[in-house]
This record gives sequence, structure tokens and C-alpha cells, in this order.
Amino acid sequence: MVNRLIVIPVTLALVLAIVGVGVAMEPLIQKIMEQPKPTPTPVLLNYRALQSWECIFCHTNWEKLSQIVTDTAELERLWIDPAEIFSTHGRLGCVTCHGGTEDTQDVALAHQGLVPNPSDYREAAKVCLHCHSNVRIDIPEKHIHTPHERILRGIREGWEVCACSNCHGPVAHGEKPLASHEGLAAYCIDCHQAKNVPPERLKCSGCHIIPHDIVLDCEVCHRSTRTWSNVKLAVHPVELTGGHAELACFDCHKKPNFRGLRYVCSDCHQRPHTFGDDNCERCHTPAGWRK
Repeated sequence: MVNRLIVIPVTLALVLAIVGVGVAMEPLIQKIMEQPKPTPTPVLLNYRALQSWECIFCHTNWEKLSQIVTDTAELERLWIDPAEIFSTHGRLGCVTCHGGTEDTQDVALAHQGLVPNPSDYREAAKVCLHCHSNVRIDIPEKHIHTPHERILRGIREGWEVCACSNCHGPVAHGEKPLASHEGLAAYCIDCHQAKNVPPERLKCSGCHIIPHDIVLDCEVCHRSTRTWSNVKLAVHPVELTGGHAELACFDCHKKPNFRGLRYVCSDCHQRPHTFGDDNCERCHTPAGWRK
């Protein structure tokens, strides 16, 4: 009985000691463990489409705009195709993204506090990222790989990275540089070359996901940036002559994995007779089976 009475307080003392050690160690454990960073909640975008009508009326009216702007190049830059105000970004309203003073016909007052490029790295976090905070890096259905992850991180952390419009153009203004490789050259490639971006990022594979297992630069076979199916016979491990020279690549190389051929006749031809072996070259030539 005495032993039992001794066990109870000893057990309680051990429990209290363990709890005390845990409480004392908690600050140290918290320091050692990496704390998750809370995702910042952006403030609501001030949607002011209805207050942008004065901007729209001026910038979609060539005659009215030409009374204010005399330089032809600047006039073309500032004029907006009326159809663009009904686009996805156009319906947000000019003031929503560009700021300025709403509902005024006074040109100087309207442009006070104007943000010329809301997609600039200093502004994009307050404008673009409200809707585009989780854009894709890989777009497999278009075989595209984008640097969105690095750019979004740079915007959030205040790096001097390119603006969203460098690739996507000034949305709601009618300009779509990504619609062609010529547009990309003006917005991306020229800038990358000026900033000494690694050469591999300037190749096709810098943006395109290769859909097959062959390890070559895209331009080795693909002749057109507009039509990928326009290919040429650029590199081949064996010389193709006679009837073989008239074949298209995909007559022998099956998509999407073009490898697996041994470059022997039996890769493509089934022996139609029982005599001989699969070395067709013993009797036949590429000029014709009967020769």
C-alpha cells in the first residue's frame, strides 16, 4: 500500500517534468522549424468601368484625339480600336488599371496620377496579379513552357523584371505580339539578347516543349514558325537515294517518338517471299525493287 502511494506522486512529478520541458523547448523548436509564410491577400481592385467613358470616348475617336495629339506615331499609339473596349480586359475600364481622374473632360486633370503601363513590375502586383496570380508554367496542349514562375516571383518581391506587356502586349489596346514570332522578336528576343540571357533560352526549346524523343534544335527540321508541319530533311544518319529520297519523314518515323529504327530495310519493308533474309540489299537497290 505504501509503495502504491509513492508511485502516484512520482508519476505525477514525471508528467509535470515532461510538460515543463516541452513548454520550455517550444520557443527553440519554433525557431528551428521553418514557419510557413502566409499568402498575402491583395486589396480589391477598384473596378471603375462606368467611370471610364470619357477616356474611351476620346481614345477611340480618331478626330477628337488628333486635335490634342499632333505627332502621327504618338496618335497611332494612343488610339484604341473601339472593338477592344468589349474585350475581356477592355470591359474592366481604363481608370481601373491606369488610374488618373475619372469622369472629366479636362485632359490635364484626367491624366493626373496616370499609370502608363499597369503591367510594369512596379505596378503589376497591384493590377495584373489580382486575376493572374496563378498562371501556368507549362501549357502542354500548345507545347509551350513559360517563365511565369520567375516573373511572378520577381513582381511580388520587387525585382526589376520584365513587364507582363513585354510578351502579352498592351491588352485592351488591340496589339497582340504573341500572335507571331515577329512580335516575339520585338518584345522578347531582342531584349534577351541585350541583357545577355543564356543562349539556350533564345532557341526554340527555350519556350517550346519538345513533343517527341529526338534531341535536336527545332529549327533543324522545322522550316516555318507559322506552320510546324512544314519540315525539311535536314539531318539523317544514312543517305537516302532513289525511291527513299521521295519519302516524307513520317513515312518511316512515326509520331511522336521518331526513334527506334535500325536503318535497315526490314524497319519498313516486310519480306514478300520465303527465300533469302531481311538484308534486302543483297538483291535490291533503292532505285527500284526489280533492279
